[in-house]
Amino acid sequence: MKTRGLVVNHASAPLVPWEFDRRDLGPDDVALDIAYAGICHSDIHQAREEWGPAIFPMVPGHEIVGTVREVGPSVTKFAVGDRIGVGVFIDSCRTC
Repeated sequence: MKTRGLVVNHASAPLVPWEFDRRDLGPDDVALDIAYAGICHSDIHQAREEWGPAIFPMVPGHEIVGTVREVGPSVTKFAVGDRIGVGVFIDSCRTC
């Protein structure tokens, strides 16, 4: 799935637009259209590598609000069209 975001490419770089591919929706996943995302101090510390080495490119912003676009077949608590707020770090390690 093609996704757009703002990315940091190294510790001293500014945020720049980026388009990337996300993995397919899994059975327990919820896909959302993000309306708003907050960049907080933990994002800044991570992007500047103040907490140790970071994995780049990095798309900061783990406090998000949006609308559910699609749900996996095992999802029972959310439905398409639900408005949700989420605090997540999904895929930040690039293994989950």
